[in-house]
Amino acid sequence: MKSKVCKTTLQNGLRVVIEHHPGSPRTGISVHYGVGYRSERPEREGFAHLFEHLMFRGSASLPPGRLYDHIHPLGGQANGTTHQDYTDYHQLVPAAALERALFSEADRMRAPVFTEPTLAEQLDGIEDEIRQAVTARPYGGLPWPLLPGTVFDRFANAHDGYGRMDRLRAATVAECEEFFQAHYAPGNAVLTVAGDHSPEELLPLIERHFGVIPARPFVPSPDLREPDLAEDRWQTCTEPGVAAAAIALGYRLPDPREDMTGYLAHVVLAEMISHHGLEGIQAVSAACGVFGPLDAVDPDLLVVTALVPPTVPPRHAVEAMTERWAPWADAPDLGQAQSQAVQRLTTRHHREHADAYTRSRALGRLELLFGRAELLDEYPSLLAGIGREQVAVAARRLSTEPKGVLAMTPGATRTRPAPVREAGSVEAAARTGAATPTPASGAAARPVPPLGVQPPPHHGPRCETMLAGGTHVVAVQDSRSPLVELRWRLPLGVLGWQSSEDVDALVQLLGERDRVAARAEAMGGSLHLSTDGQWFDATGYTTPSTVGAWLELLGDLTLSVDSVTPLRTPPPRHYDPDPVMDTALRRYWLGGTCSVAVRGDLGAVHRTILGCGGGWLVAVGDLDPERFTADAERALSSRWPEHAVRPTGAAMPTIDGMLALHHDALDEVHVTLSAPEPTGGTTAAARYLATAVVGTHYRSRLATRSLAVDHSLYAARDVCLGTSRAFIRATLPQQGAARAAADIREALRTFRTVRVTETELEPMRTFCAAQLLGAFDSPAVKADLLRDGVSAGRPVDWAERLPDLLRQATAAEVGAACTELFPVDAMTLVALGKPGPVAELTDLWSDKGLAGR
Repeated sequence: MKSKVCKTTLQNGLRVVIEHHPGSPRTGISVHYGVGYRSERPEREGFAHLFEHLMFRGSASLPPGRLYDHIHPLGGQANGTTHQDYTDYHQLVPAAALERALFSEADRMRAPVFTEPTLAEQLDGIEDEIRQAVTARPYGGLPWPLLPGTVFDRFANAHDGYGRMDRLRAATVAECEEFFQAHYAPGNAVLTVAGDHSPEELLPLIERHFGVIPARPFVPSPDLREPDLAEDRWQTCTEPGVAAAAIALGYRLPDPREDMTGYLAHVVLAEMISHHGLEGIQAVSAACGVFGPLDAVDPDLLVVTALVPPTVPPRHAVEAMTERWAPWADAPDLGQAQSQAVQRLTTRHHREHADAYTRSRALGRLELLFGRAELLDEYPSLLAGIGREQVAVAARRLSTEPKGVLAMTPGATRTRPAPVREAGSVEAAARTGAATPTPASGAAARPVPPLGVQPPPHHGPRCETMLAGGTHVVAVQDSRSPLVELRWRLPLGVLGWQSSEDVDALVQLLGERDRVAARAEAMGGSLHLSTDGQWFDATGYTTPSTVGAWLELLGDLTLSVDSVTPLRTPPPRHYDPDPVMDTALRRYWLGGTCSVAVRGDLGAVHRTILGCGGGWLVAVGDLDPERFTADAERALSSRWPEHAVRPTGAAMPTIDGMLALHHDALDEVHVTLSAPEPTGGTTAAARYLATAVVGTHYRSRLATRSLAVDHSLYAARDVCLGTSRAFIRATLPQQGAARAAADIREALRTFRTVRVTETELEPMRTFCAAQLLGAFDSPAVKADLLRDGVSAGRPVDWAERLPDLLRQATAAEVGAACTELFPVDAMTLVALGKPGPVAELTDLWSDKGLAGR
């Protein structure tokens, strides 16, 4: 695939990568600096990661907190990460905020501000991050950051990128400024912009904000060359509270700059190991690169992790794993397995890099590390060139290549390998060429540029039709990925809503009977069946050439299951409080209006859901919309008899009441407040904004309400029993949950007396319009948006028109919608948790003095 990137270098040495990404209403901006934890000196372990945190805490023009002025109010995002050889800072913003994003990145490249308070604050944050990622996690540190210390000799490659907190807490502001001067020069960075902007539009802006930053010398990359391993190296430590030992194997990878074919053969092999596993070994996974393929320069590792059965010594497990690589190389089906692995890697690559944000990060990384941003689009063809023999060579190499092994075995106390202390020549090289420190905070502030004009979101060429069987089809052309995203949704109907356990069993039965997942994968795609208690969903993707075959898989799902023996026990399901509460709510609202068939009659449930036609089919991607609808007509319309009629949804009453659900294993109390949306009344835009005013926006009435306990809560709207519903969810600690629920009710009652004003509404109007743009980021999220929209009864162009409609909605209309959607004293309360806290909450909620009737 021919690369679409434009590259240039400014006079100060800053490399610039631009990709025109048509159809994207948001823009990805990334800056990659050539400094990672392998650039650190021994006395500055963890400094690269510390510095990543500090760079968010203010610059000459953007004091602490101001970096996010163009991000949070516009529904964007910003973050940073530290890797072996680079640190990246990345933003995703509406196209209108492009110049502000460039300004903010240029300002912290030009003049970050470091202070003792922000340094202390970020050290606290890093300590908490280490606790969550390593210290408090079972098997913490396996495989990273501990495995490299087992495989490598040089300090740069072997040491822990987090560092030691006692040393980090001794860091000074002067040392931070010195680190900045040594590594954060324009010539040691790559700026990448991916969005619907031409190079002609972008280059003057980039020059305006980055071109004025003076060039300066920077520390060169350290010498990372490693001696070959002569034999296996082992590190063993202990972990309390676990039943099985965990092992991590690290194999040195070929250098991709010298042997890309050999490197990618290992990428394919790792995918095969993860997909097929190893007989007798639990939870086997493999990955090329400590942080992913092509994420570091040489040396890097192929990492294999697994759990070892309690009866098997770790050394025996490693020997058994090692003995299997050579037979893999000679297996008769290696060619087929290799081809399928390449197919999975290719489709995954296309899906993961279909949006501007992800592309900006990947392009910048590849340009910084290898000088070839073009590798992003060449990667699929390079993978396609990997054949059976190259993978066989890689497998044979693993059978004989010395490796590092980190083993964590059950033990009474936690032990870990000793920190790497070796210094060597890396530190001397790191000091070479360092600039004389100049205070980074001495630069003057500059004015922040205004927002630009936001182009309206647009789905693209499309076709909308109704098939003979009653299925509503929406097909949209979007060529940002050479795949087609497909979504099929059917309502469960009254029987399905009452018999959620049978629907779960039906989903499992259909998946096993029709093998749709395996058949879709064989065509280079995916198909996943699921239910959330409201809908039956088939979700997946495929290549343009196999769309017809994918649709045939849907048709197979409609075949009767009457002759199939029902499952005796429902399939296991992760306990998720939200669907549990919603299932109880549906049954409560249905009441005695309909009867339940004999439980376990999967044939009846199947006929209700898949035997009557109807539903919604959405396709977004590299397709011809007219041709797709014709393919869908051929695949689906003949599957349903002409006289088939889908049962209508149950009439959902406007009803208040309470449901108390008990679960002794929950540590919090989960609450849902629900009410059916009234027909007529306020506009769709006013209702959309009302949800933000009540509980979606970070300055909503519920978010700013001072509760006596920590909590999480939000407002939303969806479809329940075939009717639109507004609801509020809250997760409350057991202690004080009742009082917090009462506070939520009082906050909702304020809409009767405290009007919504334009001052309150305007930032939410701006936020909602900007946040909506995220639904157009990629074909996959666009397909989800369209499925959710059309199944809720919204027109296909609803999201395209909504930004303008939001600007037209008045504060009075939004205030009326708030009371209309969330009539707190007429909403059904569902509380889930341990019996005592739930009883206290429902008792307080039902108190007539609080009910205010």
